[in-house]
Amino acid sequence: MSGLARRAVLLGALGVPALRRQARAWAPPGPVKLVVPFAAGGTNDVVMRALADAAEPTLGQEILVQNKPGRAGMRAIAALVSAPPDGTLIAQLPSAALRTALLEQMPFEIPGDTTPLMGIAGAAFGAIAKAGRFPDGWAGFLREAREKPGVLSYGSSGVNSNGHLTMARLLRREGVQAVHVPFRGALHGARALAAGDVDVMAGPVRIGTLVDEGEAAWLHVWSAQRLPRWPDAPTLRELGYRLTVTAPFGIIAPPRLPDPIAEALRAAFRAGMQNEDYRAALARNDMTDDYRDGAAYGAFLAESARMEEMLIGRLGLQP
Repeated sequence: MSGLARRAVLLGALGVPALRRQARAWAPPGPVKLVVPFAAGGTNDVVMRALADAAEPTLGQEILVQNKPGRAGMRAIAALVSAPPDGTLIAQLPSAALRTALLEQMPFEIPGDTTPLMGIAGAAFGAIAKAGRFPDGWAGFLREAREKPGVLSYGSSGVNSNGHLTMARLLRREGVQAVHVPFRGALHGARALAAGDVDVMAGPVRIGTLVDEGEAAWLHVWSAQRLPRWPDAPTLRELGYRLTVTAPFGIIAPPRLPDPIAEALRAAFRAGMQNEDYRAALARNDMTDDYRDGAAYGAFLAESARMEEMLIGRLGLQP
């Protein structure tokens, strides 16, 4: 055998193991920090902690939940944008963050300056009135609002929240006026409604505890279908509005996250989403599964940001 032939055989033999060797899946070198932009003990915190616990076995590392409430997630996202893309820092992204980032003209874009990992779930919303206040439901509210322009009031969690803007859109479409009263939180507004301080309270469906207690009644819910917990509450679509409003959230990572790291994190959290304890936490907090893979979640965020920009211009919103 010539020297050239021997070298070819030797190189071929050396190359076989290389061809058969598979790339090792990424594993975090230590605990992964998951930033939740809500206070500890709230519905988002409870659900995300259940998901983190369920994802740990697949990931092979502890997932530490760190709460950074305030400004609709801006603190968490700002820290994420400049973090090393090594998979050790990720964050929950609430849908309200898109609106806040645009209104406050933050020096980063969502999703452009992040790596969208996956969509997780969504929270239901709706509007309630004190029991007996509007016997005809939403139609009764609209009728009285037309008779007394600017007299009736509605509450929401803060300014520019889903509750505030959805009610503003509905009133604008109907050509009626009502006074907006922002509260520090949904439960603060619910207590004010029970006391008769506002006529309507709009927000996440945890305000429905007043309905369960017989103190309030649903005017409408904003989900695509009626909610199993309150089957008598009509949806906006049933009332003639082509509108569905939820608060979907997902998980994002720093920009330029390498694909093997992103895939390992997605696999772990996707496995966690099948866990019974996590799914029970979703049900207890009136949330529904809203899974999207990385590409679908990125496209969803881009389209949502475009729609938020249009809404801000149409309603003339200010920070």
